[in-house]
Amino acid sequence: MCADRMRSIILAIIIGLSMGLAATSMQYAFLGLLFVIIILLIDGFTSFCPIRALVSTILPKCEDR
Repeated sequence: MCADRMRSIILAIIIGLSMGLAATSMQYAFLGLLFVIIILLIDGFTSFCPIRALVSTILPKCEDR
């Protein structure tokens, strides 16, 4: 497992939890999706992803294949 793959898995889990929370608590679902949107915007504009930076301290970076 490498950092980029784990970042994708973490984002997928957050989106899935937000979808589940949409049925019960719209406020928490909104906050979860807002978090994902902010992370993706930061990554898109600056090429720096806070989740990738955090996960890369634990897991190795993916090698180019």
